Amino acid sequence: MINFDALTLKLFCDENFDFFSGARVQKIQQPNRYELILFIRNNSETRKLYINFNPNFYHICFMSKENEEKRCLNIPKTAPMFCMLLRKYILNAKIVNIAVPKYERIFEIYFDYFDELNEKSQLCLSIELMGKHSNVILYNYDTNIIIGCAHNVSSEKSRERELAGLMPYIYPPKKRRKNLLKVNFDDFISSIDDSNIIQSISLKYYYLTIPIVEKIFNSINPVSYEKFYSKLLDFVSCKHLSFCIDNDFSKYFLFNFENSFECKTLNDLIDNYFTFHQNLLLKENLRLKLISYIDSQLKKLNTLRVKQEEQIKKLDKAFEYKLKADIIMANIYNIKELKEEISLYDFEGNEILINMDINISPVDNANKYYSMYKKVKSSFEHAKLMIEDTKSAILYYEEQKFYIKNENNLSELREIYSEILENKNIPFAKEKKFKVDTIEYNGFLIFVGKNKNQNDYILSKIASAEDLWFHPLNAAGAHILVKNNDKKNVPNDVLLKAAQITKEYSSQKDNSKTSIIYTKRKYVKKANNKIAFVTYKNEEEIIV
Repeated sequence: MINFDALTLKLFCDENFDFFSGARVQKIQQPNRYELILFIRNNSETRKLYINFNPNFYHICFMSKENEEKRCLNIPKTAPMFCMLLRKYILNAKIVNIAVPKYERIFEIYFDYFDELNEKSQLCLSIELMGKHSNVILYNYDTNIIIGCAHNVSSEKSRERELAGLMPYIYPPKKRRKNLLKVNFDDFISSIDDSNIIQSISLKYYYLTIPIVEKIFNSINPVSYEKFYSKLLDFVSCKHLSFCIDNDFSKYFLFNFENSFECKTLNDLIDNYFTFHQNLLLKENLRLKLISYIDSQLKKLNTLRVKQEEQIKKLDKAFEYKLKADIIMANIYNIKELKEEISLYDFEGNEILINMDINISPVDNANKYYSMYKKVKSSFEHAKLMIEDTKSAILYYEEQKFYIKNENNLSELREIYSEILENKNIPFAKEKKFKVDTIEYNGFLIFVGKNKNQNDYILSKIASAEDLWFHPLNAAGAHILVKNNDKKNVPNDVLLKAAQITKEYSSQKDNSKTSIIYTKRKYVKKANNKIAFVTYKNEEEIIV
């Protein structure tokens, strides 16, 4: 990913100048401390100006509806203080001008403001897009006094300037660079450091970032400083503009190049490029959080399963307690003297040693063993009932982990997050938007559910009683459904194809052999427990 640069901001200002002129701010939202949305209306059209001053993604653009969904912006019920401040001063205010100070990454929006006495003044919203120093400042242009900042900057944080309410607003210190358009070829050559050509040029001239210089330099074959200088001049003077993004979204450029696609406008380029990287980071952070939580749950469940299995193994011990109690009762009249260990004969005539409590009677000793028998047996019965739920929970979390690792849709990951971490039930109305992958094979439709919501949608909304449901045996994987509209026997080649698809979308796809089970939809039911899982019967097995 490359950063938002000064030339891109200047061109964005030029491209959208007409829309800003005379527009009004209809609405202001602040999803979090690093993002602002201004609803701007002009010429019967409303656009959402998205301002991101996060140190990693700082940029400004008009946000499309599609990219707004990809950014997954959550508007808080209570607006932050800075948002309230902006609403007080610039809501419904008229934009009289926009500007970008020369060579700066600062976007300025000027407003007409009328105070309580109806006296007119001019306010400026200064959007500073400068890495870790990115900020949004509202100040009175007439008095140059700051009204408020998104982030106050004290002298401890910055030696260059302080930013806070009631303080004078000053521009950040300028970088000592040159305008390439005012440098002749000889001076250009003399400024090049042969040990690091690209960096030396980027540090000496405005608008020339390292990715830009590197791309232009690598496009010259054979290397010629005259051509290099000429192409840099064309770029700085904004000739042959073409707004392109790498096919892998690693970089964007303002001119055409191989392995890229072109955007219609610069705004589209900014919106698409930064949305992609924001979405990517959001997905990875959410994926890591979910997997970390699931791993902790699996650790607890596996520990619980071991304890439950140990309880089940104690059943033999329970019968041993009962046998000792029965032997004591059978020999109750033969026990003349109590010792800590007595020798009695079992019902088959074998001699057996039994530990006794000399402080209580033989009958009480027998009752003590009976009590121990009941306790162990009760623990066994409880463990036997619970271990199936524990195994189902383990399989459920393993399946969710499989979905999370393979899911590339942020909204789907957020729904899994809501279900697992927040214990929220996602309204089924949302599931109507799901696009379930469909494969047609020999006249049969095969549906692939790649996550829990898609699985529920397939079973609840698509499947009929005679359709076939496929799943890997005792493994995480997608739920596959074969539509059987004619309610006839499904051909073997279709069964095999569905089984192969099931293996492909499972955690067992790299195994040489995998067991795939299938049964009719009418035999598949959602499990009656806290976790979302299914039970099935009358299944058959295919080895793939």
